[in-house]
Formats: sequence, structure tokens, C-alpha cells
Amino acid sequence: MISIRYLIKRMKNSNFSRYTEAAKRISKITGRMEKLLLIDMIISTLKYGAGPVDYETFAMYEMKAKERGDVLTIGKNNELVKRLNNPKYLPYFEDKYEFIKKFDKYIKRSWAMIDDSTDRIEAFLSDKEKIIVKPLDESCGKGIRIIDLTNYASKHDLLEELKADGTPLMEEVVVQGSYMNNIYNNSVNTVRIITILNGGKVNLVAGCLRVGRNGNYVDNFNNGGIACIIDCKTGHAATDGYDKYRKQYEVHPDTGVKFKEFKVPNWDKVKELLDEAANIVPEVRYVGWDIAFDKDNMPFLIEGNGYPGQDVTQYPKLGIGNYKVMKEALGENEQN
Repeated sequence: MISIRYLIKRMKNSNFSRYTEAAKRISKITGRMEKLLLIDMIISTLKYGAGPVDYETFAMYEMKAKERGDVLTIGKNNELVKRLNNPKYLPYFEDKYEFIKKFDKYIKRSWAMIDDSTDRIEAFLSDKEKIIVKPLDESCGKGIRIIDLTNYASKHDLLEELKADGTPLMEEVVVQGSYMNNIYNNSVNTVRIITILNGGKVNLVAGCLRVGRNGNYVDNFNNGGIACIIDCKTGHAATDGYDKYRKQYEVHPDTGVKFKEFKVPNWDKVKELLDEAANIVPEVRYVGWDIAFDKDNMPFLIEGNGYPGQDVTQYPKLGIGNYKVMKEALGENEQN
């Protein structure tokens, strides 16, 4: 059971109005009284560490106690991060520069920082018409831009703008393979796979495909993208697509591609990549990896996240990516 202190902190941080607003929406769907839903939501926060998003997104109001206990709520996710990830080593995942240096072998694209040597920057820019630029500590695709180098009179002008914008990391623009491109071609579509390292064994515990839509060039779920759950035992899609608000999509609205027909390209190579990468920083055992695929449909890393989100990669009704799966990867029985 979650502590009273956690309950108070959770409600303070999330803004209590989010609880009441969720209760109103659920009441309209179910016909249940708002006050009773609100009480049940608070109990779920106290007992299971569920925030209002967990309660609404995963329809916990329809679940029995055993089912609720298997949901990977925000409270349980926080507990896993705290227990499995040494904060001293989290900068390797929180800072994009630290990550790209540490995992350069698996990045498979050229990159440079705006304060690198003149020779390195010139070598990086010399054969490119466009680059992608990123801030170092933002998430959810915030601050990422594609830059057309022909719009700048000099490298100095470019670097000064990037310095002023706070986007010091420059990367080669990814050219993805035809398989991922056919799903949606305006964004680099990625696969998010969550791993738990336990005794040197890398366990693939959850995953999803993430694609852009409506002309967006980022695939992020929180920036209008669509996701579908991946069964990490097979590499196949296990659900239709869905957006942040859990609207379902049998096909991609822009391309007509059926989500349930998706299969991760070169799934065996993805598993080999993660088996190596997850052991590079063994002090951080619980990681969400974003993987893209090159023109030959071979996998490479975009980034790793030392705080994997729990909302996009689990599907409690199918028992995929939930808390029970996490405990099994850690060798813990249901009573733990």
C-alpha cells in the first residue's frame, strides 16, 4: 500500500482538479456518481499509487482489486525507478550529449556539439543540406527542429542561433527504411522497448510502436502521435493504434496502414542491440529505449530514458507491460 505521505504529495503535485475533472468524464461514460468515483480514485491512489490518468486511461473503475494491483501505476513506476536506477548514473540518459557519447556505437549517425572544435563542426556540416538540432534535457520531442543549412549565410550565423535557442546538439537527419516509412513518412517512427536488467539478463518487459501524424515530424505520443502495443515475445503488434486520449485507430488516419499488421523489422537484431546496450550502464537497470530503423531496416538507438513512462507501453486488459510483468522480470512473486 502507498503511504499517506505519498498520497498527499501526489495530489499536491498533480493538482486536485485533475481528479475531479477525471471523475466528471468517467461519470458521463458510466453513469456513476461523481463523488463515488472521486472517492474510489483517491483510494486507488492510496492503495495502488494510481494517478487520475492511470485510473481513467486504464479504466481502473471497471477493475477488481487483483486487476488493479497488476496495473503499472505512476506510483509503482516511480518506485521501480527509485529502486533500480542509481541516480548517480542517470545523467547518461537525462542529458542527450552524455547519452550520445556513451552509446555512440549504437547511434549509427554523425553528430556534433556547437562548442566542438571548428574542424569537427566543419567536418560534420560539410556534406549535409539539413540537420536535426536538439536541446540536451528536454523530453517528449520538445525543442527538436530540422534545420535547412541553405538558409544560413555562414556557419557562424547557424551556431549563434543554436546557442541562443538552447539547442546545442546537432545530428545527422535519419533516413528510415521503406517499411517504417510506409506507415507514415513525415516522421522518424520509432519503437519504444522497456528493459529490466536483472543479474546480467536483459528482460524486454514492454514495448510500443510510435508514429507521427498530420504532418508532424516527431512521433512522440504526447505531441499528437499514435502508438500501438508490441508483444515483446514476438515483436508483433498486439493492439490497434491509439492516441494520448485513448481514441482507437484500426488504421493510420493519414496512410491507411493497419496497425495490427505491424511487425518490428529485424526483431532478432533489436534484441541483440538491447542485450548489449542495457549492459553499458548496469547501474541503471530500468530503461526505455527508442529505436529507429535505417534504410536497410536495421535498428539503431535514438535515445534511452532512465524514467520510462508507464502510460504508453502497457495494456492491462491483455496483461502486457503491466506491473506483474515487471515483477516477473525481477524474479518476484505476486506477494512481493
